[in-house]
Amino acid sequence: VASFFFIGLMSMMIPLCHVFGGLIAVCLFMGLFDGCFICIMAPIAFELVGAQDVSQAIGFLLGLMSVPMTVGPPIAGLLRDHLGTYDVAFYLAGIPPIIGGAILCFIPWVHERQKLKER
Repeated sequence: VASFFFIGLMSMMIPLCHVFGGLIAVCLFMGLFDGCFICIMAPIAFELVGAQDVSQAIGFLLGLMSVPMTVGPPIAGLLRDHLGTYDVAFYLAGIPPIIGGAILCFIPWVHERQKLKER
């Protein structure tokens, strides 16, 4: 969850970097947290769906991740054409990971409620 938050935060910080060293620092942290997210994706999928469906869940996650990766750059280009800057595109790109991280915070709570209902 923390890595997801930081990915969104680092995306939003890219337009604020006016020095090349700052951009490198932001990109290093973004890469670090992105690597953490990718590494933990399989165990999270395993915990949510179980051993039998984990491969299908990971494929589904990667398939869903491909949609914004494919559609995002043309939308960023359209925003740049209309606004004259990429800043808004970076700010908008940071919002979904932050919202996703907030939603992921509720998963343990939902799991506990389901366990209580089963009892």
